[in-house]
Amino acid sequence: MNSECLRLIRENKAHILDRWQAIVLAIFPEKMHTSTPLAQALSEVLEDLLDAIDGPPEKHHEALNKVIRILAVQDFPPSRTMSLFFELKSILREIAPGDVKQKHWDELQTGIEHLTLEAFDSYMAHREKIYQLKVEESTRQTFMMSRRTKT
Repeated sequence: MNSECLRLIRENKAHILDRWQAIVLAIFPEKMHTSTPLAQALSEVLEDLLDAIDGPPEKHHEALNKVIRILAVQDFPPSRTMSLFFELKSILREIAPGDVKQKHWDELQTGIEHLTLEAFDSYMAHREKIYQLKVEESTRQTFMMSRRTKT
């Protein structure tokens, strides 16, 4: 990612995080206050992700995985979960000065789109694991019920 966009993110980090957190909390069906444990955890992982956006791939994979792990256990459709990354693009566009070169802006958007695709892969892996655990639990319960009926 280019230095102009990184500078923009660093200089406006608090504003970006406030807006992004508000948007993420708005996807929950019930109104959630920022002081709840879930909101605080989301705030921390969103900040980690924003900090890691220009770092080594391992760092942003880890931060992204934390965000998705929290959202994958919610009862949201994938599109709703992934929309938060598109919202990040909108927030950055709002704060970007008009003199940001199109080339730099395109680079930033491409980076966020790759992040979104990576997030979707992570989301699906987590959802698959959740369903796998549910199937295993159901199988265990069925086995235990069949054992009880035999005795």
